[in-house]
Amino acid sequence: MANAVIEGFECTLFYDYDCERFHILDQLSDDGKIEWLERRMRMIFLDPLAKIYDRTSIAHHELNFTEGGPPMTPMLMTMSLLMNGIEALGSFLTTATGNKQGFEEFMNRYMPDWTVTITAPYHGTHRLSDILWKFYRNGLAHSFAILRAGIDDVPGTDKYMISDNVLQIDGWKFFPDLQHAFNQMFQDARTDNHIRTVLLGRFNDIYQC
Repeated sequence: MANAVIEGFECTLFYDYDCERFHILDQLSDDGKIEWLERRMRMIFLDPLAKIYDRTSIAHHELNFTEGGPPMTPMLMTMSLLMNGIEALGSFLTTATGNKQGFEEFMNRYMPDWTVTITAPYHGTHRLSDILWKFYRNGLAHSFAILRAGIDDVPGTDKYMISDNVLQIDGWKFFPDLQHAFNQMFQDARTDNHIRTVLLGRFNDIYQC
């Protein structure tokens, strides 16, 4: 089952196969490892979410509406995945320990529009990324609820709004910004020596064969 051919190796992009069973990862060059990680993250994270965020897709329609059945929405699930995905991506950008450090590193470096300082009811004056971490990421992870905030379509180009005294962020604008940030991160991993060194160090720590 080859999902990608990298440097002549037929890769599944699953760790247990490509490392433990076939011993491919330790044979890849540094560039090969970067490509493997990028293609793996697209396969298990970005590409499935892109189907859900495509309002014209079958996946989006089936997950948001069931005629005659119970109501369904994937939006809280996808937001939780986005927040944790950023945390995971950010872990490849810093040597600092702690989950929030990776999240902050990725947001600061690649999603600055979401790090602006805002004043919102219940939350006071904070960076938007701090609110995303505390009330979106942690709220969903620990209680399956976004605490005193929500997700909604925001008119125009704004990323967030205050509606009925509640902060609302626009997930439909957040996801494409994350896609762009992801592409830039892996472009930098190939051209920026510092990011390349940190990413490969983290890669070798995690994906040991």
